[in-house]
Amino acid sequence: MASILIINDDPVQLHLLASWLERDYFVVSRFLCSEDAWRWLQEGNVPDAIVLDLHMPGISGWRFCELLHSFFGATQAMPPVLAVSATYAGINAQDILKDLGATAFLALPTDSHQFRQQVRQLVESPPTPQRPHIWMVSAHNAAIQRIHHIFVERGWHVVDWQAGKPAQMAVDLVHPDIILIDDPLPDMTSQEFGIWCKGTFPQTMCIVLGEESMTRRSLPSATHVDAYLPKACDPLNIISLCEKGRWERALSRVEHLLDIRTDDLRESEAQFKELFETLPDVLVIYDHRGIITHVNSLGAQQLGYPPSVLMGKPFSLIKSDPSGLETSSTMSDPVREGLRWEETVLRQKNGRNLPVEMMERMVQFQGQRQTFFIARDLTARKHMEQENMALEDQLRQVQKMEAIGRLASGVAHDMNNTLTAIMAHASLFKMRYKANTPLWTTGDVIEKAVRRGKELTSQLLGYARQGKHHHVTVDTHEVIQEVMNLLGRTIPKRITFRADLSALRPHVVGDPNQLYQILMNLGVNACDAMGERGELLVQTSNETVTPEYAARVPGLCAGDYVLIRVTDTGMGMSLETQRHIFEPFFTTKEHGQGTGMGLAMVYGIVKNHRGYIGVSSSLGCGTTMRVYLPDAPCANIKTNTVHTAEPSHGTGHILVVDDEKDVGEAAQAILEFLGYQVTVVLNGKEAVDLCQDMTIPVDVVLLDLLMPEMAGAECFEELRVIRPDLKVILCTGYDRNHAVQDLFNQGVVGFIQKPYNVDELARVCQVAMKSDNQVEPCGMGRRP
Repeated sequence: MASILIINDDPVQLHLLASWLERDYFVVSRFLCSEDAWRWLQEGNVPDAIVLDLHMPGISGWRFCELLHSFFGATQAMPPVLAVSATYAGINAQDILKDLGATAFLALPTDSHQFRQQVRQLVESPPTPQRPHIWMVSAHNAAIQRIHHIFVERGWHVVDWQAGKPAQMAVDLVHPDIILIDDPLPDMTSQEFGIWCKGTFPQTMCIVLGEESMTRRSLPSATHVDAYLPKACDPLNIISLCEKGRWERALSRVEHLLDIRTDDLRESEAQFKELFETLPDVLVIYDHRGIITHVNSLGAQQLGYPPSVLMGKPFSLIKSDPSGLETSSTMSDPVREGLRWEETVLRQKNGRNLPVEMMERMVQFQGQRQTFFIARDLTARKHMEQENMALEDQLRQVQKMEAIGRLASGVAHDMNNTLTAIMAHASLFKMRYKANTPLWTTGDVIEKAVRRGKELTSQLLGYARQGKHHHVTVDTHEVIQEVMNLLGRTIPKRITFRADLSALRPHVVGDPNQLYQILMNLGVNACDAMGERGELLVQTSNETVTPEYAARVPGLCAGDYVLIRVTDTGMGMSLETQRHIFEPFFTTKEHGQGTGMGLAMVYGIVKNHRGYIGVSSSLGCGTTMRVYLPDAPCANIKTNTVHTAEPSHGTGHILVVDDEKDVGEAAQAILEFLGYQVTVVLNGKEAVDLCQDMTIPVDVVLLDLLMPEMAGAECFEELRVIRPDLKVILCTGYDRNHAVQDLFNQGVVGFIQKPYNVDELARVCQVAMKSDNQVEPCGMGRRP
C-alpha cells in the first residue's frame, strides 16, 4: 500500500486533500509544519510520493524542493513531488519547479478526481527525472573530454559543438541549462557568442573557460557571461558551479514571482479596501466576542455614526440579536448551503429602526475567523412596495369595475329585450282603446312602468360605457353654468354655489346630454352630502398629464385634458366608501332615497369619453371629485336637432330579424297594425337566405345587432352584397355606441333603441321608406 506525505499549512486544505487520498486507500502522513515534515524524512521515512504546498511559513515549498534534491540525490532516488498552490500558477511556476526538482504541479482549487488521478499517476508510473542540458562549445576536443565525461556521469545531457556558428543554427533543440564556452572559438570571439547566448536563452547560465589573467581582467565588466573560469581548474569545481548557478537562478525566479505576487496582493488589497469603503451597503466585521473590528464609511453613515466610533464597540449596539455564527452549529457555509438573505432591522444612532436585508458568513480576517455582516437598506424598496400595493389595489378596483360594467351591460341588454315586448303590446293596447277608458289606462300604466325600467337600463348602459351618442364639440363652461343655474333654483338657499372656470380651452368632444348628466349627478350628490348648508365649488383648468404621472394612476392616459373639480364642504367619505362609490347600486343614503346608480353612470360615461374620474376625501373635510376629459382644439359647438314624427300608417314589406321570438312578434304586431307586410326570422342566416330570393320584395330590414350564429354587422354586410339598395334599420338594447356609428358610416339608414312604442317605430320606418338619407335615431335628442 503506497504512502503519501502531504505538507500544507492550511488545515482545511490539508484535511481535504488527505481525505481524498484516503478514499483510494493510500497511507497518508500529514504535516501542517514543513520543519516537522523535514525532521520526519531525516528519521528515515521515505514516502512513495510527496504533495507539497509552495507558500508556507518557515521552510517554503521552493526551499523544501532544494533540500529534497540535496538529501536524496547522493544516496537514493528522490520520491516524485506534486507541488500545489493557490497562490502561484502558470508556466513560469511549473518551469521553476522542474528546475528545483518537483515532478508535477497542480493549481488550487481543484476537484477530487483530478487531484487523485495526478497522485495515482505519480505513484504507479513515476516519470523519469528530467536531465539538465549543457552545451560544450570547444575546438579542443582532447582538453574538454575529461569535463564531458564527468558531466555525463552526473546525469547531465551533454551536446558538443566544435564552433559557435553550428550551435547558432540549432536553436530548435531543447534549450540548454548551461553553456560552457572554451575560449577562443575558431569562428567568432567568446564575447560575440556569449552575447548571442544571452539574447537567445536569457535564463541559461554561460560560463567561459579562459586564461587565468583574462578571467581576472574581464569578470567585473562582463555582461554577456555569468562566470569566467581558468582552463586549469578542477572539473568538479565546474560541475559544482553549474549546479549552484542553476539553483540560484531558479530561486531568483522564485523571488521575482514573489515580488510580482506581492505587488498584485497590494493592488488587490487597495482595490478591495476602496470597494469595501465605497459600497452603499452596511458592511461590518465582528469577532467571536461580538466586537466590531471593521466597518465601512458609507455603512456607518447610514447608521448615523462615524466609522471610528463603531470600531471596538459591541455589534449589539446596532443589531440586538447577532447570530453568533462562530459558535452556531448551523454555521453558514457558502459552499454547502449557499448565501441566504434575511430581512431584519438595524438600530440607528437616533434610535430609529432601519429596515434592511442582511446576510452573514465566516471569513478569515486579521489572522482569525470572524463574521462578515452585510446589510442593504430596504427603505426605498419598502416605500416602492407600498406604492405598488396601492397601484395594484387601484388596478384591481378598475378591473372589478370593468367586470361589473360588462355584467351591467348584459343585464341592460336582456332587460331591454324583455321590456320591448311589454312596451310594444302596451302601446298597441292604448291604440285600440279610447283615451282615459279603463283599458286605455291599464295600457298607459304598463307603458309608464316600462319607461321607468328603460331609464334604469339607460343608467346601467351609461355605467357600462355603452352610450356615447354624439361626437360633437361641447363647451364645458356652458354646461356647468346651466347645471349650476338649475341647482340654484332647486337646492336650499343656504348652500352657496361658486364657479372658478379658469380653463382657457374648455371644449371637449362628446355627448352634451351625458356631460350634463355627469355634472348634474356630481352636483346633486355634493348638495346631498352638505345637507342644509355649505359651499359647492366647481373649478376648471387645462391639465397636461405626463406619461410618468399616468403610469402611477391606473386608468389615466397621458395627454391634454379639461379638468373639472367639484368640491363640497360636506361630511366627507372614508377610504372604504371611496373604494365602492362607483359600483352600481352602492349607496350610503337611506332606503328609498337613492338607487346607487348615479356615480356608476357617471363613471361609465367618463370612461366612454376616454376620460378619468377620481375622488379625494376624508371624514369631516369634504370631498373633491376630479373629472378628466380630453380637450378639443375646435371651439365650434355642434348640436343635433331631433325631429318628431307623428304615428302614421304605411305600406311595404318589412323584414324583422331578431333572435328573441317575443321581440320579433311584438315588432310584427306593431308594424302590421300600421299597415305593413311583415316577415319575421330568428337569425341572420335566415334573413340572408330570404333576400337571395329576388322574387320576394323587401323594402326595409329591421335588424337586431347582437344575435348568435351571425351577428347583425355580418348580416348587414351580406345583405348589402345581395341587395345594395336595401334599407336597414338597426335595433338593439344598447345605446348608440361606436359599433352602431361604424354601421351608419357603411350605409345603415336608421336606428331605434329597445324598448320602443308604436310612435317611435312608426316614425323611423316611415322616414326610411320615403328617404334615401339616414334617419335620425329615435329618442336621441337634446335633454329636455
